[in-house]
Amino acid sequence: MKKILLVISLCFILTGCGNYAELDKLAIVTGVAIDKDGDDYEISYLVANSPKGQTSSKEGEAKTTVYSGTGETIPDAAMIIEQKSPKKIYLGHVNVVIISEEIAKDGFFKVADWLFRNPEARKQFYLLLAKDEKAKNIIKIISPLESFPSQSIATLLESNRDSISASTTTTYNNFVGYVLEQGADPIVPTITIKGDVKEGSDQSNIETTEPTAYLALGPLAIFKEDKLVGYVKAKESELINLIQNKIKEIKYTLNYNDDDITIDSYNLKTKLSLKDEWHVNLNITGTGNIYNINSDIDISDPKEIEKIEKKWNKSLQKSLKKLIKKMQNEFKSDIFGFGNKIYSTYPQKWNQVKDEWNDKYFKQVKVTINSNLKIPDTGSLKDTLTEAKK
Repeated sequence: MKKILLVISLCFILTGCGNYAELDKLAIVTGVAIDKDGDDYEISYLVANSPKGQTSSKEGEAKTTVYSGTGETIPDAAMIIEQKSPKKIYLGHVNVVIISEEIAKDGFFKVADWLFRNPEARKQFYLLLAKDEKAKNIIKIISPLESFPSQSIATLLESNRDSISASTTTTYNNFVGYVLEQGADPIVPTITIKGDVKEGSDQSNIETTEPTAYLALGPLAIFKEDKLVGYVKAKESELINLIQNKIKEIKYTLNYNDDDITIDSYNLKTKLSLKDEWHVNLNITGTGNIYNINSDIDISDPKEIEKIEKKWNKSLQKSLKKLIKKMQNEFKSDIFGFGNKIYSTYPQKWNQVKDEWNDKYFKQVKVTINSNLKIPDTGSLKDTLTEAKK
């Protein structure tokens, strides 16, 4: 985090030795990883190394240190780190918390409660799940583009959220809000390591033109209340974001006359409403341009465009219905907030079903999908290419 470097480096310059001495007594944590070690908990803190005296860290010197502790409870594990650290642990600048699959399956609320009881910890940090890897290893991977692994993770999340329709971000407040909300379940992005963990955590990983290990986002993790119940594929992640009205653009590929057509959709908007107590309407609008086509279809023909539009709408509706059925019957997780809509519209009815919503009543909800996706007038791609060659 650049802000941490400024805090550590500039405070001394601007305010003198006294304040620097106070700051130098803090072990500023920028990332937290939580794993299971058998029946015990293991917590790891990614700590920013402060400059020595008035000078910056030497070139090649590690900018972070990872402290770990193991205990029967999460507070016990945290206390072990407090005893190990030569400085006072400070959680006020944490910007990512990584939890392991074991922690997620066991339930996030134990972690949430511990973080809630720490007054220093801001509750807007990003929450991720380490898939097929220990959470501790995730915060060790060094990137040449950021000073701290935690900032590298945050940047990866934000850049993917803004440019990739299958990605999303979840903060601590988001997650807890969904779990405490009536009739809604959370989703969490996953992260994994590509390459060798040991080499990726070594300083040499940022001294080569091609890092030997790097971090990559994986599929979205689906939770039922505070417990992990499964994962979805990238295309399903896009559809989840579409239903939740989180994305405006998406590339959608469909089969048309035995050829693949990719449509670059934009101006997407999804509105969720209730037709009655057990009937949800999803209304989707948007426009699209044909992005890629593997045939000689004349897309300057309005009748051809009309056929493609019809196939596009029908294909999307089918994919959405399949995803919703998967959540209702397999995962039993209401990530779409259908129950919350019933709660706000029919509160008396909700009180009758809320205790068995996920397991019994969620799957009984009928969903009607109305999509009105249009392709504006366009010319033939073949004509465009022909003209370009002249």
